[in-house]
Amino acid sequence: MGVKLPISKKNISQRPLKEINSENNLNTNDSINLIKLDSKGGHLIDKLSNDYWNNKEIERNKIFNVSKIGFNDLENSAKYNNLLNHIDSLFIKQNIDFNNKNILSIASGICWIESKIFNNNKFNSLSCNDISLHRIHELAPKTLNHYGINKNVNLLHGNIFDIGNATKAKYDLVFLCQAFHHIDEPIRLLRIMNDVMSNNGVIFITGEHYYSSIEYHKRAIKHFIKYLINYKNYRHLNNFYPSWQDLFRPSFSKGDIHWSLNEYNFIFKKSGFDNYYHYISKCKRYQSFILKKSEN
Repeated sequence: MGVKLPISKKNISQRPLKEINSENNLNTNDSINLIKLDSKGGHLIDKLSNDYWNNKEIERNKIFNVSKIGFNDLENSAKYNNLLNHIDSLFIKQNIDFNNKNILSIASGICWIESKIFNNNKFNSLSCNDISLHRIHELAPKTLNHYGINKNVNLLHGNIFDIGNATKAKYDLVFLCQAFHHIDEPIRLLRIMNDVMSNNGVIFITGEHYYSSIEYHKRAIKHFIKYLINYKNYRHLNNFYPSWQDLFRPSFSKGDIHWSLNEYNFIFKKSGFDNYYHYISKCKRYQSFILKKSEN
């Protein structure tokens, strides 16, 4: 664990977006920079999801509210430690090095995962994005300082689709932890990421929901029973043969979308990523995908 540092104006500086635009480069300085992404293209975030993730009352008693409950619950969480171990093992297996790299993390929340993974690495820059203002601009700086990460960091509040308005820099690693299934336009996102990645860049998608064959068949049996007895007029909105989303329902408020492995494959290849690796965590709760640029 890194040295805990106080949050102060020396550690956190606010820089206007236009300054980044004029530089056309990532901020690399001895501070944490709070940045609001400019939505010049009129890109809209889904209102239900935006309201949910920016509702401080809903967030108040969550494990990520480190201002209230500190870091012990996160540090002792079996769920998140399993996820961290899964991520670490894949970085080692794929020989992914962070030193002198430009890293972009999408839907970073309070940056706890990022703080644990990147705190002992000499990255060139770390840019973290989230639509939740209080998570990325209030809680994330506290988390990063707690783990000793207090320079060359950009905390971007806003829609990730507007990243092109902020910088023309190239990223060596694009990191999405428990994030990709919240993206309602995944093909569009991956195409944008392909444009902002370096030639040898990697997209690391992890913490995606994994459902075993047993879970699939259990839900399929329940579906057929509901359909046959027409439980609460079930047939009105469902076909006899269920789709993946029929069995694993999306969440309109949180923005969760569940995809089958076949759908992930379609999304990746449609986005131009024919070369990818798929892994399932030892605890059978998560799956991960590592995407690399296809050779021209």
